[in-house]
Amino acid sequence: MLWTGRGMMNRLSIVALVWMVWIIAPLFAQAQTETKVNTISIKLEFAGDAAFGGSGVGPETMAQLEQALQDTVRVALLEQLDGDLEYIVGHQSAVVQTLGDVINSALAKRGFGLEELVLDAGVVTTVTVRLHLAGERVQDFDVSFSLLGDTPAVQSVVACDEEAVAAELYTTLARTPYGDARWLSGLVRDTVEQRLAGMAVYSDFDHAVLVQPGQTTKVLITFTPRAGVLTVSDYKLHLRSMTLLNATLAPVRDELAHYLISLRGAPLSFVAGRLGEIQQALYQHVINHPTLARHCADANLELSLSGCVIAADVDVDSQRYLTALTARLALWDYSKQDLEGRISARAGVLPRAGWAALAAVEYFPSAGEAYPMLGVERLFDARSMLAAGWDFNADHPRFLGQFDVTPQAYLSADVIAGSGYKQISEIALHCRIRDVYELQLTSNLEGEVFAALAADF
Repeated sequence: MLWTGRGMMNRLSIVALVWMVWIIAPLFAQAQTETKVNTISIKLEFAGDAAFGGSGVGPETMAQLEQALQDTVRVALLEQLDGDLEYIVGHQSAVVQTLGDVINSALAKRGFGLEELVLDAGVVTTVTVRLHLAGERVQDFDVSFSLLGDTPAVQSVVACDEEAVAAELYTTLARTPYGDARWLSGLVRDTVEQRLAGMAVYSDFDHAVLVQPGQTTKVLITFTPRAGVLTVSDYKLHLRSMTLLNATLAPVRDELAHYLISLRGAPLSFVAGRLGEIQQALYQHVINHPTLARHCADANLELSLSGCVIAADVDVDSQRYLTALTARLALWDYSKQDLEGRISARAGVLPRAGWAALAAVEYFPSAGEAYPMLGVERLFDARSMLAAGWDFNADHPRFLGQFDVTPQAYLSADVIAGSGYKQISEIALHCRIRDVYELQLTSNLEGEVFAALAADF
């Protein structure tokens, strides 16, 4: 084998060339890459007072605006100009002018004006957009919920949720220009949907959001129970008083019934989740009723949900006056004295809480006899009382009592302390029917037992 220096030099040249290619190739590839725009960055600034934090534009508006501008610039530079960095740099003035025209048009629709656009071209191209607020802006939001008949009681319950949604809208969208009604409406709907998603009590409702843009932007949210969810199917109402006539309570009863009827069809999840608020709202409407205000009355209201039935148990009593009137008719003739009919009346004033100066009378129409009484009555609560006084016809002491066993049943006693009056002295079990009518099972002190129908006026 013949080895020469020239052959050695050829081998060294080849090795050097390989090393140069290996080192230069990545640099060449990088140079090729750097002729293309890879990333678009948008920087928003405000001119004038807004430049110092006075714009007040909410974060949701800014985020949406930044995304829209980034999409616009991306299409222009990366798609239409193919990201050709050399071309963009070489024709930067024309590119900036074209971008400015497109962006200014989009901004004008949304109530913004373009002050200046600066293009810093590179692999990461930064576009600085300097804005000013041009159009009229939203100053406030008026949010209304519409559901379940929109009764005052329901509106009282949802008022706090309306305020929560309005606060969320104000925080994120206040001072947003409303020139582009469609754009603003979309922002409002997105914010409302996000807020409602965090309110579990509305999860069984379908809803629709209506937006009326303006300086005070009005937002109406209508709720409809979803098909197939468990709902309130019926209601029960028990309203009674030891001091007021049922005739006096009739308008209060009607209003409460109206409010409870409006809850029929409501998802159980909503009623259960807002039961305390519904109870408080009903209580406020009861005590503020003009009828009760005239009689200086207060109330105790308990609301419960049993299965699909909502029930209200209400005690109402005046703090100053006492009135009661009952008429009854025995279902059969039980007395030799022809006493099958009886009218009972009580009236008094309350000089102090729980105590009444009392006048009472028992009248038997068939016999034409009346037994008047003056005395004192102790009211323990809206469900029990004891009274004692002097009966001027019998000329003996007389005692009255009542104790509620359940909202539908109570025991009563009317006893004259004289052996000659056992026939009209009674102990009775009363079963209330719709709070106004009664079925009575009565025994007098002579041991006679009979049934009677009565009405509490």
